[in-house]
Amino acid sequence: MRIAFRTNPFTIGAATLGASLLLLAIGACNIEKTLGTTAKPLTPARNLVGTWRTFSPVTFYYTSDFCSNSKETVAAGDWTVTWIITAVSGDENKVNIQMNYTPSNYRRLTSNCGNSSNGWVPLVSPQFLTGTVSSSSLTVNDTRNGQNYSGAFTSTSLDGTWVHWECIIYCTGEFTQTNQLKLIKQ
Repeated sequence: MRIAFRTNPFTIGAATLGASLLLLAIGACNIEKTLGTTAKPLTPARNLVGTWRTFSPVTFYYTSDFCSNSKETVAAGDWTVTWIITAVSGDENKVNIQMNYTPSNYRRLTSNCGNSSNGWVPLVSPQFLTGTVSSSSLTVNDTRNGQNYSGAFTSTSLDGTWVHWECIIYCTGEFTQTNQLKLIKQ
């Protein structure tokens, strides 16, 4: 005895396609976990250990969501920055950074805050950061405190971008324009 089933070929195709996509997604996750696709940093091109300073003050823009429900730039100030970079024992791709800064020339910018308090909370100096060196790049990604730096270096200069955005009761932070935090090795 023979039994015949009538099916719609498009229904089977869609179901098969859906199952295939699901298996592909699951397989891709497992392949990624198995292969460890997280790129390892390259050997540092140069030694960053030492004291680095800004040649002239750098403009930092202060941000807050204190006066509105969205992030806005509320003020600016010029910072003289010093980084003291030390090696991390046992990991050539990690460095410790002590960031000291002195602000000057504070100025309010047009914002929803008007002339009242703008909610920006000054960053404490010094800050203690850990950076990752890969070839001639340096990155800081402190998700705990919302501090990020991304830059490139030679044997005498370190140019990058600073971004800090931290939320406790409300959010506050500061940033530089792209590659405007320029430090010179002392």
